[in-house]
Amino acid sequence: MLFLKDTPLETIIPMAQAIEAVEESLAETSRGNAVVLPRRRIHHDNRMLFGVLPGSFKGAMGAYLQTDRDRSIHHETVILYSVETGEPLVLFQDCSINELRTGAAGGVGAKHLAPPDARRVAVIGSEKHAFTQLQAVCAVRLIDTVRVFSPTPAHRLRFAGRVRSGLGLEATAADSAEAALEGSDIVITATNAQSPVFEGRDLRPGMHVTSIANGDKTRVREEIDRDTMSRAARVCLTSKATVEANESDVFRAVRDGVLAWDGVCELGDVILGNAPGRTAPEEITLFKLQGLGIMDLALGLRAYEALKDSASVQRL
Repeated sequence: MLFLKDTPLETIIPMAQAIEAVEESLAETSRGNAVVLPRRRIHHDNRMLFGVLPGSFKGAMGAYLQTDRDRSIHHETVILYSVETGEPLVLFQDCSINELRTGAAGGVGAKHLAPPDARRVAVIGSEKHAFTQLQAVCAVRLIDTVRVFSPTPAHRLRFAGRVRSGLGLEATAADSAEAALEGSDIVITATNAQSPVFEGRDLRPGMHVTSIANGDKTRVREEIDRDTMSRAARVCLTSKATVEANESDVFRAVRDGVLAWDGVCELGDVILGNAPGRTAPEEITLFKLQGLGIMDLALGLRAYEALKDSASVQRL
């Protein structure tokens, strides 16, 4: 079994390949050629959680395992086994798979839902996930301008500087979420917010929104408001089953009559053409992204194939 620890997966799999791998995993899931089980979490009194995201894909089975306490303590493990032999293939420990796969999934959503001529992005959030989401959007659209808002001025200034130096884009720090959204084509929200970070009424026709915060009935996350959901011509998820199992914000909106399930689709069906993506320039689209173990397996399998014959990789 290969063993990698503290090796960022992006050093093995560039974002463009990660987007391909995640897109394939979602399409194969919709075709019925992969197995995905909804995320499950155990919550403890000290706010520590343990999360499990299992799946099976292209001859590999395994899971993403997570421990987390308010992001101050965070560890992740991904392990893959052979479906044929049952033997372990590779173990990744703290290799930043979460950031890469979530960013890649956002890129797949933008590829199929964002305006084809999108150039300007508003980012709400300033940490790792915000940056990988932006990286992925840049891989599928010709972005030239970024505005970032985060409640802490130093954080948004730092993020804008990182975008300028790391992605070569024009990037500025906005004083408010409303200012960040002004003139933007794509909105990325990557926060731990428990209440909406912008007002849906500020969205203009044609915008695309990617939201990645997904809590559950124990740990509420609600970074977008119900105006955003109701104004969207297309509300797209990675997994309805995960939303239902975790009772996250889209589930609550359906329960309360803000949305109807028949108006919500899965991204895998959009990829296959079984559900519509963007059908008109003026449509507002929303991709509400849920993490799935199948996406971690897809990236892990690509990394395994790239490294399995290497003499420099540690084996257990």
